[in-house]
Amino acid sequence: MFKSIRRKLILLYTITTGLILTTVMILAILLSRQQLIKSKTENFQNVFFNLSKNIQMDNIVSHLWLSEMEIKNNLIIHIEENGVALTYPGAVQYETSRDVLVEKIKNLAKKDHINTKISPSSTNEVKSSIYELKGSKKEEYYGAVLMVPEKKGYRTLIILQSIGNYGILSFPYNMVFILLDILGILGFYIISRIVVARSLRQVEESRRRQNEFIAAASHELKSPLAVIQANASALTIQPEKAEHFSQGIENECRRMKSLIEDMLLLTMVDAKNWKMKNEWVDMDTIMIEMYELYSPLYKQAKKELELNLQEDVLPKLKGDGLRIKQILAVLIDNALSYSKENDTVILKSYSKKNQLVIEVIDHGIGVSEEKKKEIFERFYRVDTSRNDKNHFGLGLSIAKELVHLQGGNIHVKDTLGGGATFMIHFPVSKISSSNV
Repeated sequence: MFKSIRRKLILLYTITTGLILTTVMILAILLSRQQLIKSKTENFQNVFFNLSKNIQMDNIVSHLWLSEMEIKNNLIIHIEENGVALTYPGAVQYETSRDVLVEKIKNLAKKDHINTKISPSSTNEVKSSIYELKGSKKEEYYGAVLMVPEKKGYRTLIILQSIGNYGILSFPYNMVFILLDILGILGFYIISRIVVARSLRQVEESRRRQNEFIAAASHELKSPLAVIQANASALTIQPEKAEHFSQGIENECRRMKSLIEDMLLLTMVDAKNWKMKNEWVDMDTIMIEMYELYSPLYKQAKKELELNLQEDVLPKLKGDGLRIKQILAVLIDNALSYSKENDTVILKSYSKKNQLVIEVIDHGIGVSEEKKKEIFERFYRVDTSRNDKNHFGLGLSIAKELVHLQGGNIHVKDTLGGGATFMIHFPVSKISSSNV
């Protein structure tokens, strides 16, 4: 599914950005062409003006000078005296012959009532506008006509300048823009792959964790259901042991209830629907209460729970006291499960740099370096705990979420001499040390 979404997003991103880039390139081509035409037009006007002055001032025009002007300015210069062309073959040849081009420009001038075969009716020079015309190969030219009256008749100057082909899709002028456009689209494609991959990575990870959560939850629910079914079947076969089988069913129901409550809590946290109380919490009282609650359980398991508090009163926290107890219960119960017989687990709390620190220190099997982050994942359990039906692997993940909801952080480190130490850091308000 994600592969299909990734392909569609990459395609959409590439097409969208590609269309925008292509549009910009087309506009750039049009603007560049417009500027080029303007520059060519101005250049032709300057050349035409200079040649007109020279023709009017000099009665004799040398072939050498005409050749130099044609080669230098990419021109065709055609001069007539009283309608008769001068015997000048021209220094520059184009795809279309000179005679054909000269005839075309004469026809264009004739439409503007400028007839090169008839002497001007006035004593003033007659100058045409600048014409655009195409040759036999669709190459483009600028052209203009000047007729100058003289004592013995008139002189005609026809100038054409090749400007090549500057159409929208001309080649090779626009090849640079086309190559840039292709490279740009390719670049956007590569960028889109990176951006989409990064965007979907978190979604894929969330989806993976969700699937793992569902699979693990299904597995955990399957076990008590199987036990309930087995006890129910045995109950019909051996009714005289009804009390024993009923007790088994009741125990498994309690396990299922606990698992479902934990799952609902995590679901509410994920949906951000969890509401926490925000009140002043006396941490000395909570630490003592949790010690008194779990001390008998430790003695029953032939273990010892030790309470270690700083001499000064612990700073009060702004948070949810019930949830703080729930966090401590997870850690203390976890230490009870993984510590050895006759071990001592230390419940410790102290203040440090505007923080309240809580430590639960055990000397059990410990946590390897690569597993230190995984233990806070949902349904994670070390192998030695697989046979413990009271642990579903949700406790530490719940504790982590509850700590984060109250602005704190939790991590695990190695205990000196072996074991694991879980540390919680809660931020302390500046006014929390006062008696609120």
